[in-house]
Formats: sequence, C-alpha cells, structure tokens
Amino acid sequence: MTAIKTVKEVMSRQFLWVGASTDLQAVSQMMAQRDVGSVLVKSGGQFVGIITETDLVRKVMAKSLSPVQVTAEAVMSYPVATIDAEASLEEAHLKMGEQNIRHLLVTHEGRPVGLISVRTLLESLT
Repeated sequence: MTAIKTVKEVMSRQFLWVGASTDLQAVSQMMAQRDVGSVLVKSGGQFVGIITETDLVRKVMAKSLSPVQVTAEAVMSYPVATIDAEASLEEAHLKMGEQNIRHLLVTHEGRPVGLISVRTLLESLT
C-alpha cells in the first residue's frame, strides 16, 4: 500500500512571477521560454493573481486584444487559490475541481513555497 503523498512532495518549487503592469507580450514570451502554463502576478509585495494559458486565449486572443497594450493585471485571475504544503494530493485535486481551476499556489505558514498544477497531479499518479 502506497502512502498518500502531500502537495510538498510533488509541487514545483520554482514558480515565475511578473509585476502587475507587465505587458502580455512579455508574459507570453516568458511562459514560452520557460515552458510553463502559468505565471503569478505580484503587486505591493503580494501575489495578487495568476495568468494562465487559458487566460491568454480567452481574455486576449479571442477578443483580438493587443498583447503589447494589455497588462497582466487586466487579465489575471484573482484571487490566487492557495493550498498548504502539508495537504494531500486528494485535497489539491478536490480544491481544483470545486473552484474549476488548474493551478494552486502552495504555502507553508502563509508564505508561498511552490506551485502545483493539474499536470503535476496527473504525473504523480504514474
């Protein structure tokens, strides 16, 4: 019998962030270069939102907006959903399902320590 894994065992400890005023062209380029599906948005020292590939498609491309003229703050999803590093993967899965989201900011004692995505959850099952 396999022990239930915790979020901290599979989370990505490296996560990208941009300032709220960063244009979406720069955000998209960063995501492509780093091969990631999301970027956190920081303002006033706090993570205030997240931009995902889905946000870029639905909120920018589908509306024919110029990614050079639109800022991260204008299209970010907020607030950022969080989960404690000690939570089980099942808890992460349930939270993502309930909120219809694919990324969670992982915290330890209220401090951001990583990111977990649906992709990470699926990969942890294999």
